[in-house]
Amino acid sequence: MPFAFSEVKTKALKDEDRCITDLRDAPIKNRKTKFRLAQQNMLAYTFPSFIPGFAAAGINGMPYDEIIARPLENAKREGELLHDVDFSVSSSAEAKVAGDIFEIVSSSVMWNAAARWNKYMTTGQWAASPKYARPKVQPSSSRQVAVLNLPRDYDWVQLLVPEARDKIAAIRQGLGDKKLGLPTSTPDLAMVVVPEELRGLDLWSTELPNLDHPAQAELREAHKLIQGRVEPGEIILAVAFKKSLRSDRLYQPLYEANVMQLLLEGRLGAPRVDFEVHTLAPEGTDAVNTYTAASLYAVAEDREDVHRAVRELYVPSTASDIVKRVFGFLNERMSLVDAA
Repeated sequence: MPFAFSEVKTKALKDEDRCITDLRDAPIKNRKTKFRLAQQNMLAYTFPSFIPGFAAAGINGMPYDEIIARPLENAKREGELLHDVDFSVSSSAEAKVAGDIFEIVSSSVMWNAAARWNKYMTTGQWAASPKYARPKVQPSSSRQVAVLNLPRDYDWVQLLVPEARDKIAAIRQGLGDKKLGLPTSTPDLAMVVVPEELRGLDLWSTELPNLDHPAQAELREAHKLIQGRVEPGEIILAVAFKKSLRSDRLYQPLYEANVMQLLLEGRLGAPRVDFEVHTLAPEGTDAVNTYTAASLYAVAEDREDVHRAVRELYVPSTASDIVKRVFGFLNERMSLVDAA
């Protein structure tokens, strides 16, 4: 199966596996959509046998924006092949799917980096290929991490243990009595320390082989296993994936970061909560300067340990660069976790 588009493979696909869904004979009420991009099929078609960063050198070192663009390119070529001049999709549909693909592919790369890390933490074994530097910290099952791709509109507070959730609920109730709120906007990804009762599961040390439908489901559903088990200090990284940044969406991640840090650090006593924004196109905004903003709760409390709300604006160059960066972060952060 292809990473590059294949006419032969495309023509052999079953209708339900195609990257384009023809809606002309099944129109959507009150919409003019003739063709729909089948996002899950696009990912399965483009990444049928590998995850970027854990594939051949040519893929691992390929410009990351080209990797993210490939599923949409393949889908459009399918549409043109099968439907010729009749085929069309809106630019807004393309943009939405492209953003979701950036999030899912990046999450899969980070999942595999975490899985390789966890394998070393539990067995002391380090895969030789693709070649990445062995972790610097002593192996320990207590240093395992889980990468959770969170669904849209999911309240990250649900990840926390009941005691922490209750404290946040009390804060919200107090504000609610004054007709005020403290809504939480969901980061796209959370990296957490694996709860003690789940550390024996092979899931956390098993790399995704591809992005076929079962693998996508595994990535999508993993948060349900963790939900309600995470201590406040064990959400160690949150990520907002924004394929492109516009002025009107620039401050959303800043709000997300500030609320997480207010609740976790300010009210629940957690150590530093790192929040990042990953993008492929920061141009046209003042994002670099905007994201130097300090975490507001720490400024309000005049804390000496004040830090940036958004740890970094990161533009990945290749999938390998993402993997190396995850390992670098884990070497630094998990060295602070006591070995068990």
